[in-house]
Amino acid sequence: MSMSQAEKSQRQFFKDWLEKLQQESWQLELLISGFALYGIYEARPFITEFKWFLELNAYGQFSGILNMVRSIIMVGWLIFFTNLLIHVILRGLWIGAIGLRYVSREIE
Repeated sequence: MSMSQAEKSQRQFFKDWLEKLQQESWQLELLISGFALYGIYEARPFITEFKWFLELNAYGQFSGILNMVRSIIMVGWLIFFTNLLIHVILRGLWIGAIGLRYVSREIE
């Protein structure tokens, strides 16, 4: 069975679209990383409020366990935020280098 001209045109459209998406996926990746970094940064006040809530409402042994959980959350937040910030900075530098190379073919 042979394909009609419309089916061939549609397949070519999707093939071209996927090719373009593959070449420009870095834009979406950098955008998603930026939004994730902003979201993580905005979560810090909630963790601080959780600390104050625990200091006011937790008593006894349960208080120690909850404070340990809070400490783990704070350390995890700090590690995740730092790693994502480094990722976004390095990715931006990489994209800048690729852009320079694209503009000036003389750069190796």
